[in-house]
Amino acid sequence: MAKPFDPRKVLKQLANSLLREFFTRRGELADVPWDQLSEHRIEPVFAGWLALSDAKQREVQMIIRDVNELADHRGVAVLAEGILARHPDRAEDFSAQRSKADKAMWSYLYAPEVFNDAAMFARADALTGGRLWNRRNGLPKRQLDVPESLCGPLGEALSSVYGPAQLRGRQCMVEHYRRADGADYFFAYLDDYPDKHLVFDGNDSQPTVRWDRYAFENVFVYSGDEGVLEIVAPGGGKMWTTLQVAFCKAVLKKDIPPADPLKPSYRLDHLLQNDFPLPTDPADRVQDARITRLRIVPRGGGGHIEIKADPRGDRNDIYRKMDRWLRRENLPVEGLRVVQATFSLRFVHNGVGRQPTLTFEVSVPHSSNLKSKPDEVRVIGERCLRRWEVTDDQG
Repeated sequence: MAKPFDPRKVLKQLANSLLREFFTRRGELADVPWDQLSEHRIEPVFAGWLALSDAKQREVQMIIRDVNELADHRGVAVLAEGILARHPDRAEDFSAQRSKADKAMWSYLYAPEVFNDAAMFARADALTGGRLWNRRNGLPKRQLDVPESLCGPLGEALSSVYGPAQLRGRQCMVEHYRRADGADYFFAYLDDYPDKHLVFDGNDSQPTVRWDRYAFENVFVYSGDEGVLEIVAPGGGKMWTTLQVAFCKAVLKKDIPPADPLKPSYRLDHLLQNDFPLPTDPADRVQDARITRLRIVPRGGGGHIEIKADPRGDRNDIYRKMDRWLRRENLPVEGLRVVQATFSLRFVHNGVGRQPTLTFEVSVPHSSNLKSKPDEVRVIGERCLRRWEVTDDQG
């Protein structure tokens, strides 16, 4: 879902130096007294934008909207991933940008191919986990050779799904992009039911009725290293199963059976949020919950960093270590992934014997040693993981 867009607000979030470079490259707003503007005083910039022709106003608005879409934690993480993969020598310049909006605009100016890909990946990431999202693991693990050649067969397969069943989607265009971490993204655009809309055409002040066939979108993300397929598509469970079968036959060249019940799928990247809270249910009598270890990998890079908390430190000691060590290594948090985490719970002590504890490990995408723990504490750990949004598994 698109974020609210207020052009004035977006312009105010951008450093004047970046705005000046942006409009100078376009050959616009030469009359703005850039050297005399205090930082984030954008009234002359906004007025200059409004003085442009309608066509140029729209061009700028489309770019600024993309900057706005990427100016959040998810968008900056995708940008950082692309910078580290394609321009590692510029990672320090990227990190030096003070705001999320500055990082997005800097990328547009100095790494446009990263910016353009990030806009698509961030949109897909924003859809995962929503009501149109479905995930299946246990598929063949392989790297796709020449995945661009699979776009045509996938488009034909999708048309054969939607055309007879829904009388739409008979036309389909598929685009492929490979992310720095090796995941293959297939964006499929299918023709929707025709409809009529009121539109303003050109400079005409009166709206007219127009009949159009808009496109609806399916997104397929195949992670060959993990054998995981994620789908964003309307239709619910039955349609998702049909789309899984169609994708695997067209892309993986494999007929797959109906999906087995999914193992719990874990996500850990949000634990990079500074001092991430770990709330617990009072009925579980947890006195203290903390993260004691994180295994972190740069997006699109090899190797990993492992950070361990001081067992004698406070509950957020892991984050103090991150602040110190990641800054020393000049690694922007937005460009990192958490692939493994260790959690520790201490329960309220009744004074008899040693204080009861529970320590367990979670690894993405679906591995945890909780299942080996006694049932009475295992269920508490599972409840905690749901509260912490590490998993939404309801088992």
